[in-house]
Amino acid sequence: MRGSRRAQHILLIDDSADDRAKIRSALVQGDPTRRYRFREATNGEEGLRICRETNDPPIDCVIVDMQMPRVNGPEFLRALKGDDDYPQLPVVVLTGSSSSRDSGDALQQGAQDYVTKDSIYPSVLFRVVDNAIERHQLLRELNESRLAANQANQAKSAMIGNISHEIRTPMTAVLGLCDVLLEQDPSDHQSNLLQMIRENGEYLVEIVNDLLDLSKLEAGGVTIDREPMLLRHLFSRTVGLMQVRAKENETTLSLEMADDVPEAIVSDSVRIRQVFLNLASNAIKFSPGASVRVRVGTKASVSDETKLFVEVIDSGVGIPNEDIERIFQPFVQSESKKRAKSVGGTGLGLAISRRLIEMLDGKLNVTSEVGQGSTFAFEFPCEVCDPSRVESVKNSTRLSKAVEELLDGCEILVAEDTRATQVLLAMTLQSVGCVVTMVQNGHELLENYHANPGRYRAILTDIQMPGMDGLEATERLRQAGCQLPIVVLTADAVGATRREAESAGATDILTKPIDRQALLEVMARHCEAESCEESS
Repeated sequence: MRGSRRAQHILLIDDSADDRAKIRSALVQGDPTRRYRFREATNGEEGLRICRETNDPPIDCVIVDMQMPRVNGPEFLRALKGDDDYPQLPVVVLTGSSSSRDSGDALQQGAQDYVTKDSIYPSVLFRVVDNAIERHQLLRELNESRLAANQANQAKSAMIGNISHEIRTPMTAVLGLCDVLLEQDPSDHQSNLLQMIRENGEYLVEIVNDLLDLSKLEAGGVTIDREPMLLRHLFSRTVGLMQVRAKENETTLSLEMADDVPEAIVSDSVRIRQVFLNLASNAIKFSPGASVRVRVGTKASVSDETKLFVEVIDSGVGIPNEDIERIFQPFVQSESKKRAKSVGGTGLGLAISRRLIEMLDGKLNVTSEVGQGSTFAFEFPCEVCDPSRVESVKNSTRLSKAVEELLDGCEILVAEDTRATQVLLAMTLQSVGCVVTMVQNGHELLENYHANPGRYRAILTDIQMPGMDGLEATERLRQAGCQLPIVVLTADAVGATRREAESAGATDILTKPIDRQALLEVMARHCEAESCEESS
């Protein structure tokens, strides 16, 4: 502030006229070449009014006493904050002594600096004001950059979410129609081609899922839904499903479950299964012709909670020591030639898995030796519960007959706007004898239902449709007294979407890409239940 620079506009807020005079004198004497213009207030309330009304010329810095009547210093600082929770002007506070807690509190509230009343020196005060103005500007720019980065991150997450839905919807048709063609007795050559299409489609869906999960984690959009779950069933069933992949890779896959592993716990089954699938898939992928052992047990805990631990042990190629921590970073893979060059992958799975386990208040680590194999281990605290609390146990009923018998002749009202998915759903349901009526949005769904009372046994609807979506249509059907089973389809059945569907009145929810057998079993179960209610 030298030479021909404009005068600094300083607002003094202090109920003591002597202190205000002392500050004015110290600033003017500190550098005679400077020019100052002062505005004064005797309390914080008056000071706030001046701050809000004075824009031409603007106030460069506020010097405020901490102890005043009618809005003191801390209250003034809180009131001066904008929408970004940051003071709109540079503030220097005056305190009674350097040992006072006031100075620390003021700095936490956003003040740039403080000066004690017994050390208002001309050679110091003008520099304190200059530094406060400069620091406020730098922090303001930093805060604006942070807000811009957060907005960009949210925009990126929204974009990835939209892309995810736009990819999953056509992949539902691609994978589903492959299954339909595979059931129509193709030649060996045709069957191999269809299997290749299906495998590459599944890989694309995995990539989309990983990108969506990472995006949600970065944006803080992932929540942990702790509910009663069947723990032993989850691991035994998942390992059973992984046997097909292990056999294709000529890998021996085994499960060892300790006797003290509880039957049921309260935790997030979706996230636990996701982490375990990722670790087991990696172990199989990097252990061709070798073995993978899964060990599940419990550890002693200081609290009353049970601590579960899971180890996935492979005898594959191993990981170099220098890559151990790198592999938990997004888009990073081990640079070991035997690992990186032999298989594909996005390098997202481990980064996502570690973050999910940390959200479960646990930890995920790895030990490895090149040429000997790796052990990925995770542990997390959980609450043991009675298996009867698990919703799937309460609601699960074995089908009394085959799917084909239960669905034969059932009339199903289906709402789906995508032509390829319409064809897939119709072919899948008609293949077991269902009579399908297809509509394209929520409005048509409501019109058709009301125009045909008593005709349908169940309703199947997509969530995202033009005009009126599936959730709004479901809610309106329930408000109109509809008691039919309503199964909704979505590209994201985790967390908020599932809760919204349940709140709207959905009976069940299925995730895209649609699994043919899962769809038929769900529809058969609900149609059977509907039939039992009608006959009772």
